Amino acid sequence: MDRITLLLHRRRDRRRVAALRLRSARLRFEHSSAALRRAALDHIDGHSPIGAMLRATLARLAAEGAGPA
Repeated sequence: MDRITLLLHRRRDRRRVAALRLRSARLRFEHSSAALRRAALDHIDGHSPIGAMLRATLARLAAEGAGPA
């Protein structure tokens, strides 16, 4: 292989490696974004029962007429 051909192969290999690294970084970012969305939804779902209980308690207190003084 002559020098020019060897140089072209090295450039192509570097581009290929850079493209693989970029693809890997994108996949990691997408996975971490999905994990963050799942965690946020789990957090919100954890607050739903508490909110429902508070609304029911406030509705019961309002029905009894025992509002804040």
